[in-house]
Amino acid sequence: MRASVARRLSTLALGIGLTLSGTAFAASPASAAAITCQTTGGDLYVTATSAPVRTAYYETGRVVDTVHRSDRLHFTQWCKNSKGNLWYWVDKTYGVKDGWIYSGNVSRI
Repeated sequence: MRASVARRLSTLALGIGLTLSGTAFAASPASAAAITCQTTGGDLYVTATSAPVRTAYYETGRVVDTVHRSDRLHFTQWCKNSKGNLWYWVDKTYGVKDGWIYSGNVSRI
């Protein structure tokens, strides 16, 4: 919550006879890491039994395809999301639908 909003709420509370703790409305620093991406290319192979290819570089992205152990993939970009997880953008080079795959399910060739 912004400090100006917290001040207004605190003033309002005092006006009606309530007291609010100063820490209850204190702004907290952003704890999320920055998202970093790089355009680069290479090949991967799937190390997991099966792995989803997603629309976003988060586990919540919609699944557009599923790949299986030892499948070969081509990537053109990688990103580390705000949670620090590395994901690769794979393309249709080897017959997979375009999307993101989590690095824990693949290895670089």
